[in-house]
Amino acid sequence: MAAYERQYGVLAEGALRGWQESDGAAEMTRQEFESTWAAARETLDADRIEETS
Repeated sequence: MAAYERQYGVLAEGALRGWQESDGAAEMTRQEFESTWAAARETLDADRIEETS
């Protein structure tokens, strides 16, 4: 967990109740989530590489 937090930051803590009523909230398939998550991680990794170069 420490390595993850050093790489990507700390995850927010707290209850997840009420998100369904938020503006812009939508359900997505597992495949959509995994694809979006992979793209975000790739962007974060690229940003970190640029910072250390």
